[in-house]
This record gives sequence, C-alpha cells and structure tokens, in this order.
Amino acid sequence: PPFLAAPLASPVTRSADDGDIALADLVTFFKDPVKGFFRALDLTLPWDVDAVSDAMPVEIDQLETWGVGDRMLADMLRGIHPDTAREIEWRRGALPPGQLGWRKATEVRETAMNLAIAALTHRQVEAKAYDVDISLRGGRGLTGTVTPVYGDRLVTVGYSRLDGKHLLESWVRLLALAAGHPDHNWTALTIGRAPRGSQAAQRLLGPAVTEPLGLLTDLVDLYDEGRRAPLHLPLKTSFAWATATRQGQDPKAEAVKKWKSSRYPGEDADPAHVRVWGEHADLDVLTGLPALAERLWFPLLDSERGPM
Repeated sequence: PPFLAAPLASPVTRSADDGDIALADLVTFFKDPVKGFFRALDLTLPWDVDAVSDAMPVEIDQLETWGVGDRMLADMLRGIHPDTAREIEWRRGALPPGQLGWRKATEVRETAMNLAIAALTHRQVEAKAYDVDISLRGGRGLTGTVTPVYGDRLVTVGYSRLDGKHLLESWVRLLALAAGHPDHNWTALTIGRAPRGSQAAQRLLGPAVTEPLGLLTDLVDLYDEGRRAPLHLPLKTSFAWATATRQGQDPKAEAVKKWKSSRYPGEDADPAHVRVWGEHADLDVLTGLPALAERLWFPLLDSERGPM
C-alpha cells in the first residue's frame, strides 16, 4: 500500500498551537522537508537515534570528522588559537590514537582555520540579534530571532561543504529579516567548505527582494503542505534540478546524480525517503519534483549575487 493514501485534512499542529509559527521551526523544516513530516507528528524514528560508543576510535568517518571540524571552528570563532583548538580536540578522545589522529587533527585544523578567517573578515563589527514578529494572512504570525547580523549582513559559517541546504537556511532567515525590518538592504553571506580541497567557499544572497513577505508566505504554505503529506522535495535532488534548469542543462540528468545511489549513497537511500517511497525508488516517483523545485529554489537563485 502507499505510505499515505491522501494528505491529512489539516497541517499537523500541537494541541496548544494557536497557528503561529516559530522561525526556528520553519528553518528546521527546510533542512529536510521529507523528515519534517515525521517531525511534525512528534515521531522519533529509529534512524534518528545515535548510539553512544565507548570504544577508542581507530579511524573516523565523515560525520565524525565533521563533528571535530565544527567544534574546532566554533572555538576559533570565539578567539581560540588554531593550535589550541587542535589540542583541545585531541584531548577530547574523539580522534584515533597516535600519529594517525594527530595528522587528522592537523588536517581538520587547516580547513577550520580557512573557514574562520573567511568568516571573521566579514565580522568586523559587533554582532546583533533582531527579533521579528511578522503578520501572515489568516491572522497567523511568524516570530523569532535572526542572528548573527553584522551591520546589514547576516553572516553564517559551517564546517560542511557549502550546498543548497545551507543557502536555503540563510534564505529563510534573510526573508524573515527583510519582512520584519524592511528599512534596511539586508544581505546574507553563507560560508562553508569548497566542493574540493580545504579552502572556504562563499555565496551572497540579496539585497533582499522587494516582496520578502510574499516569498516568506509561500515558504509557510510549503511548510503547511509538508506537514499534511511528505513533499516531493529532497533538497540535494531538487536543488540540482532547479540549478540545471536555470543553466539550460538537462534537469533530470543532474537530479539523478543526487538521487540515485551508486558508489556513494544518494538521496534515494535516505531512511525517510525509503520509508515514504520504498527502497531504490526511481526519480520518476517524485512527480511533483519539477514544480516544487522551481517554486522553492528559483527565488533564491534569482537573489544570489554569485560567489565572493
């Protein structure tokens, strides 16, 4: 049988929910719209639970490497010297023993240092936080806090390789900032690792479009739709589709590269996607992908000012 015979009659809400939306919930939903449906049901699925290992690591995988790098980056942004950040991580016990672990720590330190330098270059003034309380149609409200903002620019940095997921998070916050405080020409700079190597990549969105409230309202509509039924909107696949369409390439061919598993797992192997569409599902099961990809990503791509 299909996972869901028909969309739920209304978006999932908690019993005390008055219809208002927290900005943090909107951002979290768009980090993984398919999983957002399960999260709206307050379900913790088995693959969401990480086991705690008490074994000494001999080698670390990509996710563990990301954790090491993310902590080092956070330390450097707080003003800790890169060498000290490496020593702190070394003593944490998450790295392999001996020279193997020290070489890994040094490699991660270099990457984190490049990211920290790129971020601190745009963080020369004191960071501010802006509260937003935005009225949506139907009497609903969107509330939250946008931070860190430096002058007129939201500057975010992470240890992950920079891709659509990170741009989308910055985009949601930028629209909230522009709709809540329309008296500024806000921009959003997103910094992450380059597709290859240890250098930093940067992409700039904005100044904010002239109708941020309309675009933000459409994102809320997608949020509501995604709580009624899983959206045909896997992020990497949909971003590849939209980007290829804008560049005059074959969108299906580019989307398949992100969707289908080959040497490395694709989005078809994501547990939430397997639960909804089955194992090794073909891209054609995502019948709503083209329209949804354009609806979500085109406004963002229109706002992009290119790499910096």
